[in-house]
Amino acid sequence: MTNLLTRRSLLSKAAVASGIGGVSGCLGSVGRTTFLFSTFPVGESLTELTDSFIEADPTQIEAQFAIDYPDAYKRELVDTLIEEGTVDVVGWQLAYDRSFGTTTRPEPQFIERDGTYYSVTETGRTERTVSRWVFYLDLVDETPTSSDTVVTEPPSSLSETDQLLVERALEPVWGHGGAVDVDDRPLGGRGPTFHHKLDPDASELVPSAPFDYLNRDDAYFVPRTERGPVKQTRYTFEVEPVASSQSELESYVDSAVVDATFGADNSTDGVISILETATDLGSGRRYKERGSMSDDLTTIADRLGMTDNIPTEQSGYVSLNGAVISFSGTWYRASLSRR
Repeated sequence: MTNLLTRRSLLSKAAVASGIGGVSGCLGSVGRTTFLFSTFPVGESLTELTDSFIEADPTQIEAQFAIDYPDAYKRELVDTLIEEGTVDVVGWQLAYDRSFGTTTRPEPQFIERDGTYYSVTETGRTERTVSRWVFYLDLVDETPTSSDTVVTEPPSSLSETDQLLVERALEPVWGHGGAVDVDDRPLGGRGPTFHHKLDPDASELVPSAPFDYLNRDDAYFVPRTERGPVKQTRYTFEVEPVASSQSELESYVDSAVVDATFGADNSTDGVISILETATDLGSGRRYKERGSMSDDLTTIADRLGMTDNIPTEQSGYVSLNGAVISFSGTWYRASLSRR
């Protein structure tokens, strides 16, 4: 096993914003400032915590399209990622970063292949505009004539994929508020896009649907299929081997992912009191302070690597999400917000 990641190497992959400055216990001196420290339990053992970060089957992660990528294609992408250490993919996010004040932090994500555990991180993303077919339903004022074909559901004569496309096209135009006109939205926001693994030549909806109107509670929609500019996100992911067994992975998580362990032997009574409130179900697992941030809460923020990433400016909402703590035999995700 080689190339073990460290917390520093994980954080180095995050994009660090400018303007980071030292922050002391006088943070939030404006009287109306509110600090909220909250937690969410993720495991009663290090094993449970580690398991929460393992993606047992990456093909279960859905693409950012109305129609998901085929599982076989996803497996090819994972194979490439493992074999080459990196992969580029459009609209399929295998890993992501959490907001962390003036910076971001990678969310721990592991996949296993042949007994080796790999850490997956996003190392880049680019926005691009491509030409794609889009199917959508256009709300119209007109009413059908007797010669028009009107449906109320996706026609059963369509293929399963085409039926699903019609169902997905209904989602942005019909909700609790009734009918919605999407005609003024960018083309990619009107309905499902045909991505590069969804063949428009195999669809009966391209270039035009085999029905004239879809009626939903006396609101009439005309099916439209257009080819035009659509914005897409291309992600780059990398993997590094971090363990060759479950036990080694747990040791790695304990050293590189867990930000701090709090207990009576290394924490003041004030710190323990805050954590007891922030982890208590009866308090909603929330601890709140108004005005200046107390020394005890500052101590917690220091140990979680938060303090240096809290903006020195007093205005505006800021959140630092996804820190990992151990307290009283339970592991938690911890977040701090200021508003």
